[in-house]
Amino acid sequence: MQYSVQVLQLTGDRERRTRVYAVPALPTGHPDPYWGAVTDVPCPADCGGTVRWAEAGYVPGYRICDQCGRHYMARGTMAAPVLALVGGRRGA
Repeated sequence: MQYSVQVLQLTGDRERRTRVYAVPALPTGHPDPYWGAVTDVPCPADCGGTVRWAEAGYVPGYRICDQCGRHYMARGTMAAPVLALVGGRRGA
């Protein structure tokens, strides 16, 4: 999946260059259009995994891929949701 590089402050640390992946917006009328667009969706790293809810012990919006272990933060808006990469793969 294509990404852009933006300078963001995501986890309370300093600003840093971050890969940001645009994800498809859900149609108007969906019961949870923003969170549904960034949860239980295919991993933008194209590993075949699914990006899952992982806020427990992290911060609101935190997501982790169940296959490659990459960590993401949900950002953007209901019309333009994105997943920002905040951590590498498990064991990396």
